[in-house]
Amino acid sequence: MIFLCVTREREMKTRRIMAALEQGSGGRGQLVLGAPPADEPFVVWGQCWLSEAIVPPAVRSGGDWWHVDNGFYWPANGRPTGYYAISFRGLAPAFLADADRTRLPLRMAAWRRSRGDHVLLALPGMHYGRILGADMAAWCRTIAERIAAHTDRPVIVREKGCARPLAHDLAHAFVVVTHSSKVAVDAVVAGVPAVVEPTNPAAPVCSTDLAEIETPKMPERDAWWASLMAQQFTLDEMRSGFAFRAMQGMKDRFDGLCSAAL
Repeated sequence: MIFLCVTREREMKTRRIMAALEQGSGGRGQLVLGAPPADEPFVVWGQCWLSEAIVPPAVRSGGDWWHVDNGFYWPANGRPTGYYAISFRGLAPAFLADADRTRLPLRMAAWRRSRGDHVLLALPGMHYGRILGADMAAWCRTIAERIAAHTDRPVIVREKGCARPLAHDLAHAFVVVTHSSKVAVDAVVAGVPAVVEPTNPAAPVCSTDLAEIETPKMPERDAWWASLMAQQFTLDEMRSGFAFRAMQGMKDRFDGLCSAAL
Protein backbone atom coordinates (compact mmCIF):
# COMPACT_ATOMS: atom_id res chain seq x y z
CA MET A 1 0.00 0.00 0.00
CA ILE A 2 1.17 3.52 -0.84
CA PHE A 3 -0.15 6.22 1.48
CA LEU A 4 -1.33 9.40 -0.24
CA CYS A 5 -0.70 12.16 2.27
CA VAL A 6 -2.94 15.22 2.55
CA THR A 7 -1.15 18.27 3.96
CA ARG A 8 -3.30 20.00 6.59
CA GLU A 9 -1.93 23.46 5.77
CA ARG A 10 -3.03 23.06 2.13
CA GLU A 11 -5.82 20.55 2.61
CA MET A 12 -8.10 21.51 -0.27
CA LYS A 13 -5.28 21.51 -2.83
CA THR A 14 -3.52 18.37 -1.64
CA ARG A 15 -6.69 16.39 -1.03
CA ARG A 16 -7.69 17.01 -4.64
CA ILE A 17 -4.34 15.66 -5.85
CA MET A 18 -4.21 12.67 -3.52
CA ALA A 19 -7.85 11.73 -4.12
CA ALA A 20 -7.17 11.68 -7.85
CA LEU A 21 -4.18 9.39 -7.32
CA GLU A 22 -6.23 7.14 -5.03
CA GLN A 23 -8.96 6.84 -7.65
CA GLY A 24 -6.41 5.68 -10.22
CA SER A 25 -4.43 3.41 -7.91
CA GLY A 26 -6.46 0.27 -8.41
CA GLY A 27 -6.68 -0.19 -4.65
CA ARG A 28 -2.92 0.20 -4.14
CA GLY A 29 -3.17 3.76 -2.76
CA GLN A 30 -4.82 4.97 0.44
CA LEU A 31 -5.66 8.55 1.34
CA VAL A 32 -4.44 9.72 4.75
CA LEU A 33 -4.64 13.12 6.45
CA GLY A 34 -1.13 13.93 7.66
CA ALA A 35 1.74 11.49 8.11
CA PRO A 36 1.64 7.88 6.86
CA PRO A 37 2.24 4.89 9.15
CA ALA A 38 5.90 4.53 10.08
CA ASP A 39 8.17 3.03 7.40
CA GLU A 40 5.43 2.81 4.81
CA PRO A 41 5.76 4.22 1.25
CA PHE A 42 4.02 7.53 0.65
CA VAL A 43 3.32 10.39 -1.71
CA VAL A 44 3.65 13.96 -0.40
CA TRP A 45 3.25 17.42 -1.88
CA GLY A 46 5.50 20.44 -1.56
CA GLN A 47 8.64 21.66 0.14
CA CYS A 48 7.43 22.48 3.64
CA TRP A 49 4.98 21.54 6.39
CA LEU A 50 4.19 17.82 6.11
CA SER A 51 7.06 17.04 3.75
CA GLU A 52 9.52 18.49 6.27
CA ALA A 53 8.26 16.03 8.87
CA ILE A 54 8.07 12.83 6.84
CA VAL A 55 10.68 13.04 4.07
CA PRO A 56 13.89 13.21 6.18
CA PRO A 57 13.08 9.97 8.11
CA ALA A 58 12.24 8.23 4.84
CA VAL A 59 15.57 9.34 3.35
CA ARG A 60 17.46 8.07 6.39
CA SER A 61 15.71 4.70 6.32
CA GLY A 62 15.90 4.28 2.53
CA GLY A 63 12.14 4.06 2.25
CA ASP A 64 10.09 4.70 -0.89
CA TRP A 65 8.48 8.10 -1.36
CA TRP A 66 7.19 10.19 -4.23
CA HIS A 67 7.14 13.97 -4.33
CA VAL A 68 4.48 16.11 -6.06
CA ASP A 69 5.09 19.68 -7.20
CA ASN A 70 3.96 21.99 -9.97
CA GLY A 71 4.54 20.76 -13.50
CA PHE A 72 7.26 21.92 -15.85
CA TYR A 73 4.83 22.83 -18.64
CA TRP A 74 1.44 24.43 -17.95
CA PRO A 75 1.85 24.04 -14.14
CA ALA A 76 -1.38 23.60 -12.20
CA ASN A 77 -0.44 25.96 -9.35
CA GLY A 78 -3.30 24.59 -7.29
CA ARG A 79 -5.92 24.86 -10.04
CA PRO A 80 -8.08 21.91 -11.12
CA THR A 81 -6.43 22.11 -14.56
CA GLY A 82 -2.77 21.94 -15.53
CA TYR A 83 0.07 19.59 -14.66
CA TYR A 84 1.79 18.30 -11.54
CA ALA A 85 5.31 16.87 -11.58
CA ILE A 86 5.99 13.63 -9.70
CA SER A 87 9.48 12.41 -8.78
CA PHE A 88 10.70 9.35 -6.88
CA ARG A 89 13.01 9.50 -3.85
CA GLY A 90 14.06 13.04 -4.64
CA LEU A 91 12.97 16.40 -5.93
CA ALA A 92 14.57 16.19 -9.36
CA PRO A 93 13.10 14.25 -12.28
CA ALA A 94 15.09 11.35 -13.66
CA PHE A 95 16.35 11.54 -17.23
CA LEU A 96 14.38 8.98 -19.25
CA ALA A 97 16.18 8.59 -22.55
CA ASP A 98 13.42 6.32 -23.89
CA ALA A 99 10.46 8.58 -23.04
CA ASP A 100 7.60 8.95 -25.52
CA ARG A 101 8.36 12.01 -27.66
CA THR A 102 4.77 12.26 -28.86
CA ARG A 103 3.19 12.79 -25.44
CA LEU A 104 3.47 16.59 -25.15
CA PRO A 105 5.72 17.79 -27.96
CA LEU A 106 6.75 21.43 -28.02
CA ARG A 107 8.44 23.51 -30.67
CA MET A 108 11.25 25.21 -28.77
CA ALA A 109 13.05 28.32 -29.94
CA ALA A 110 16.43 27.66 -31.54
CA TRP A 111 19.41 28.21 -29.28
CA ARG A 112 20.33 31.89 -29.41
CA ARG A 113 23.79 32.11 -30.95
CA SER A 114 23.72 35.91 -30.72
CA ARG A 115 22.61 36.81 -27.23
CA GLY A 116 22.46 39.74 -24.85
CA ASP A 117 25.04 40.94 -22.39
CA HIS A 118 23.78 40.21 -18.90
CA VAL A 119 23.64 37.18 -16.65
CA LEU A 120 20.14 36.55 -15.33
CA LEU A 121 20.49 35.22 -11.79
CA ALA A 122 17.24 33.52 -10.76
CA LEU A 123 17.23 33.03 -7.00
CA PRO A 124 15.53 29.92 -5.60
CA GLY A 125 12.85 29.81 -2.96
CA MET A 126 14.34 29.45 0.50
CA HIS A 127 12.35 26.28 1.20
CA TYR A 128 13.73 24.40 -1.79
CA GLY A 129 15.59 21.23 -0.83
CA ARG A 130 15.46 21.86 2.90
CA ILE A 131 13.81 18.47 3.38
CA LEU A 132 16.98 16.96 1.90
CA GLY A 133 19.41 19.16 3.83
CA ALA A 134 19.97 21.84 1.17
CA ASP A 135 20.60 25.44 2.26
CA MET A 136 19.39 27.94 -0.32
CA ALA A 137 20.30 30.93 1.83
CA ALA A 138 23.93 29.81 1.86
CA TRP A 139 23.87 29.30 -1.92
CA CYS A 140 22.43 32.78 -2.42
CA ARG A 141 25.03 34.41 -0.18
CA THR A 142 27.93 33.29 -2.38
CA ILE A 143 26.55 32.92 -5.89
CA ALA A 144 27.17 36.51 -7.08
CA GLU A 145 30.82 36.29 -6.04
CA ARG A 146 31.22 32.93 -7.74
CA ILE A 147 29.68 34.28 -10.95
CA ALA A 148 32.06 37.25 -10.87
CA ALA A 149 35.01 34.87 -10.70
CA HIS A 150 34.15 33.61 -14.20
CA THR A 151 32.65 36.58 -16.05
CA ASP A 152 32.58 40.37 -15.90
CA ARG A 153 29.10 40.59 -17.42
CA PRO A 154 26.50 42.55 -15.44
CA VAL A 155 24.14 40.46 -13.32
CA ILE A 156 20.39 41.04 -13.15
CA VAL A 157 18.80 39.38 -10.13
CA ARG A 158 15.36 37.82 -10.35
CA GLU A 159 13.83 37.03 -6.97
CA LYS A 160 11.50 34.11 -6.40
CA GLY A 161 7.97 35.34 -7.15
CA CYS A 162 9.20 38.35 -9.15
CA ALA A 163 6.34 40.31 -10.72
CA ARG A 164 8.29 41.13 -13.90
CA PRO A 165 7.41 38.90 -16.85
CA LEU A 166 10.11 36.27 -17.23
CA ALA A 167 10.17 36.92 -20.97
CA HIS A 168 11.33 40.47 -20.20
CA ASP A 169 14.34 39.23 -18.22
CA LEU A 170 15.19 36.56 -20.79
CA ALA A 171 14.92 38.85 -23.82
CA HIS A 172 18.48 40.16 -23.61
CA ALA A 173 20.08 37.59 -21.32
CA PHE A 174 23.37 36.00 -22.31
CA VAL A 175 22.90 33.14 -19.88
CA VAL A 176 20.74 32.18 -16.90
CA VAL A 177 22.23 31.06 -13.59
CA THR A 178 20.05 29.36 -11.00
CA HIS A 179 20.01 26.54 -8.49
CA SER A 180 16.99 24.32 -9.11
CA SER A 181 14.44 26.87 -10.26
CA LYS A 182 12.13 25.97 -13.15
CA VAL A 183 13.17 29.33 -14.63
CA ALA A 184 15.94 27.29 -16.27
CA VAL A 185 13.33 25.15 -18.04
CA ASP A 186 11.66 28.27 -19.44
CA ALA A 187 15.04 29.67 -20.45
CA VAL A 188 16.05 26.53 -22.33
CA VAL A 189 12.68 26.43 -24.11
CA ALA A 190 13.27 30.05 -25.14
CA GLY A 191 16.72 29.18 -26.47
CA VAL A 192 18.69 30.81 -23.64
CA PRO A 193 21.40 28.55 -22.16
CA ALA A 194 21.75 28.13 -18.41
CA VAL A 195 24.19 27.11 -15.71
CA VAL A 196 22.42 25.15 -12.99
CA GLU A 197 22.91 22.70 -10.15
CA PRO A 198 22.63 18.98 -11.02
CA THR A 199 19.26 18.87 -9.22
CA ASN A 200 17.69 21.29 -11.67
CA PRO A 201 15.08 19.73 -13.99
CA ALA A 202 16.93 21.35 -16.92
CA ALA A 203 20.34 19.98 -15.89
CA PRO A 204 20.58 17.39 -18.72
CA VAL A 205 20.66 20.23 -21.28
CA CYS A 206 22.55 22.85 -19.24
CA SER A 207 26.03 23.44 -17.93
CA THR A 208 26.48 22.52 -14.27
CA ASP A 209 29.85 24.25 -13.81
CA LEU A 210 30.12 28.03 -13.52
CA ALA A 211 33.48 27.82 -15.28
CA GLU A 212 31.43 27.26 -18.47
CA ILE A 213 29.38 30.44 -18.06
CA GLU A 214 30.95 32.09 -21.14
CA THR A 215 30.56 28.95 -23.26
CA PRO A 216 27.48 27.22 -21.86
CA LYS A 217 26.26 23.94 -23.32
CA MET A 218 23.55 24.06 -25.96
CA PRO A 219 22.78 20.41 -26.81
CA GLU A 220 19.86 18.67 -28.51
CA ARG A 221 16.76 19.09 -26.31
CA ASP A 222 14.00 16.84 -27.64
CA ALA A 223 14.88 13.78 -25.55
CA TRP A 224 15.13 15.91 -22.41
CA TRP A 225 11.75 17.51 -23.07
CA ALA A 226 10.10 14.15 -23.63
CA SER A 227 11.60 12.95 -20.34
CA LEU A 228 10.12 15.89 -18.43
CA MET A 229 6.73 15.42 -20.03
CA ALA A 230 6.73 11.75 -19.00
CA GLN A 231 6.95 12.86 -15.36
CA GLN A 232 4.12 15.39 -15.14
CA PHE A 233 0.41 14.62 -15.00
CA THR A 234 -3.03 16.21 -14.92
CA LEU A 235 -5.65 15.29 -12.33
CA ASP A 236 -7.51 13.36 -15.04
CA GLU A 237 -4.35 11.35 -15.76
CA MET A 238 -4.11 10.60 -12.04
CA ARG A 239 -7.74 9.46 -11.91
CA SER A 240 -7.28 7.23 -14.95
CA GLY A 241 -4.35 5.35 -13.41
CA PHE A 242 -1.83 6.69 -15.94
CA ALA A 243 0.13 8.59 -13.27
CA PHE A 244 0.09 5.70 -10.80
CA ARG A 245 1.51 3.34 -13.43
CA ALA A 246 4.20 5.89 -14.21
CA MET A 247 5.04 6.13 -10.49
CA GLN A 248 5.55 2.37 -10.38
CA GLY A 249 7.77 2.68 -13.43
CA MET A 250 9.88 5.30 -11.64
CA LYS A 251 10.38 2.90 -8.73
CA ASP A 252 11.17 -0.05 -11.00
CA ARG A 253 13.75 1.99 -12.89
CA PHE A 254 15.32 3.27 -9.66
CA ASP A 255 15.46 -0.24 -8.18
CA GLY A 256 16.97 -1.58 -11.40
CA LEU A 257 19.69 1.06 -11.38
CA CYS A 258 20.48 0.31 -7.73
CA SER A 259 20.69 -3.42 -8.44
CA ALA A 260 22.98 -2.83 -11.41
CA ALA A 261 25.31 -0.74 -9.23
CA LEU A 262 25.79 -3.57 -6.71
